[in-house]
Order: sequence, then structure tokens, then C-alpha cells
Amino acid sequence: MSEMGLVLQGGGALGAYEYGAVTRLLELGWQPRAVTGVSIGAINAAAIAGAKTGRIAENLDRLWKAITLRQVPWLLPDHQAPLSIFGNPNFYRLRTDFYRLPQWTNLCDTSPMLNTLTRVCDFDLINDPRHMRLSVTATNLRTGRQQTFSNFLWDHHKQVEVREIRRESHLSRCTHLGAEHILASGSLPPGFPATVIDGEPYWDGGLFDNTPLAALLDLLHEDEIDSLPIFVINLFPSDGREIPTNLAQVHERMTELSYQNRFWTQYGGSAGLQCFVEMLAQLQGALPKDSPVRKNPAFAWLRRLRATKNVRVVQITPAGMTGGGADFSPYGVATRYQAGREAIDAHFAKVSPPAVRQAAAVAVEA
Repeated sequence: MSEMGLVLQGGGALGAYEYGAVTRLLELGWQPRAVTGVSIGAINAAAIAGAKTGRIAENLDRLWKAITLRQVPWLLPDHQAPLSIFGNPNFYRLRTDFYRLPQWTNLCDTSPMLNTLTRVCDFDLINDPRHMRLSVTATNLRTGRQQTFSNFLWDHHKQVEVREIRRESHLSRCTHLGAEHILASGSLPPGFPATVIDGEPYWDGGLFDNTPLAALLDLLHEDEIDSLPIFVINLFPSDGREIPTNLAQVHERMTELSYQNRFWTQYGGSAGLQCFVEMLAQLQGALPKDSPVRKNPAFAWLRRLRATKNVRVVQITPAGMTGGGADFSPYGVATRYQAGREAIDAHFAKVSPPAVRQAAAVAVEA
């Protein structure tokens, strides 16, 4: 069994791709040790950390069976994607209080998802970092800052577990996680209402950052920074897409561009990131142990970024994007689930470094 970190993006029904990918990773012998998610990724992360029997794949099955719409027998399977517009009984329902329409700020009621999370997830397990470290991210509607809700936080400057980490545009807080924290991460307007926690309103965390890798790094112990493989399930590829030819495709492409992974851009791509990580290692080795630079909080933040060398990005395939983020039909969910499984196999076969392939092989043999 090999331990891993998981970063799960938001993308509505595209989360079925994560469902398939994580299930396949589990079959290959990988065990989540630290997981962070946003939006549907937060819901998947809660099902992973809160698997009541400890059987993660079974709990993901429970979740996705609950939020997959029923098959309409008289309609072709691949023509049922638009039916989500009428609601999803275990996820959201349409508002009917039309007399208040001028005051509406959202179109749907998400209380069904609160019930689903309570039914599917064991929140005692979710709040036990010894079982699994978990964080979910949301966007504070009042301040515009990213907020991380976590069951554990590690301060890489002080080298201790802490209750809160404040940065310029990001507040991380260790708290008792409930279904409302998971729901806050997926409160995407204008469809869903803001979720209020401790008097503060929160919208979907993907509005700020749809790849919450930084939140995962705050979950890692110092000895995991250099060694723990981190899988990012990338739901929004940035290239290789067709030019839109109708309004539906325009909206789909606009969504992809809004939520795509921008983590690499600040380093000039993955090759630039590798150079950056090597520079960090050289800097740490060259600095004297008594150098005042080592006591600077910014240096601790830089040292934390060494973990990025362990990031393995699993790219979504065209099959995984079938129907878009609103397609909770049986056909759409099953197609993306299978595409996620196949993407993991392709990842290990083609792009993973030898060390990770070897670790996977050892895990399977064990």
C-alpha cells in the first residue's frame, strides 16, 4: 500500500471523472493520506475521508448513485444530459417561491445535498486527522478571500500543528468540519445560494482557485514534503480543444478557461517548476544553519513548495468531458467514471516517472 495526497477540482458532474480515477488508484494500491477538494471535489473528498466502513470505493459508489438521475426509459441514454435543469433530488431542487423573484440571488435550494452528505459521510472520521487529513476551500463572499476549512494544519515555519494560518489572500482554519463546510465549497452562484458559516457567507471555492494545491501543502508534515506523491485530477484541460461553433460550446469553453489549472503558469510550465524546485534544494543546502533567512516566514513558505516536485497531473480525456458539468444522467456519469479509470492507467503507462510506476507496482504486489 502506497500513500498519496489528492487534489480534487470542482466541475459539477465532471466530478464523476474523479470518482473513476480515485477508484482506480485505490485498486492499484494507493491510499489517500491527505486530501483537499473544492466544489464537487470537496464532496468527493468528504466521501473519501468519511467512508463509514473504511471502504472508500464503496462510499464513492453510494455518493454517486445518490446524485445520479434516474434513467428515463423512453429517451436515448446519451440525450438525457439536459434533464438536470429540472433538479436533482439528492443534490438540489428548483425554487418555487416565485412571488419573491425580485429578491432571488440563487435559482436552487441545496438542502438535499446537506442530507446526502449527512447520510453518506461519517463526520467523526472526517474530523479525525489520524484517520485522514482533509481540507476544503471556499470563497468568502464579503472579503473575496479564499478560506480553507481543515481538520489539521501544519505550520512549516514554526514546525508545529496550528489552528490558523493567515496569508494575504488566504485564511486557513482548523475547525470541526460539518456538512455545511462541504456545501460552502460548492455554493456556486447563481445556481446555488451562499452558505453562511459563523456569520460569514461563502461561495464556491473554485471562483478563487479551482486547483487547491496550496491547501494540501498545509496538511503535510515536514517529512512528507519531499516524499509524498500528490495526484491532481485535472478536469479542465487548457489545450487541444475544438473551436466553439455554437452558443452551448462557447459557454462550455468559457467555463473551461475560467476554471482551468493555472498553477504551472507562475513557473513557466512544468519544466520551469522543476528548475524552481531544484533551485530551492540548492538554496536550502547553501544557506548556513544559523542564517537569519531560515527564520523568515517567507522562506518556510518557499520550502513548503518543494512538495510540488511530487505532483502528478492526471489529465481528463475527451470522453471524460461528455455532457459537461451539468450532466448527472446515468450515461454521462458512467462515461466519465470509466474515462477516469482509463486516465489513471494511461498516466502510469505513459507519463509517470519510473519511481512512481515502481511504487505502484510494489503496492499492487503487496
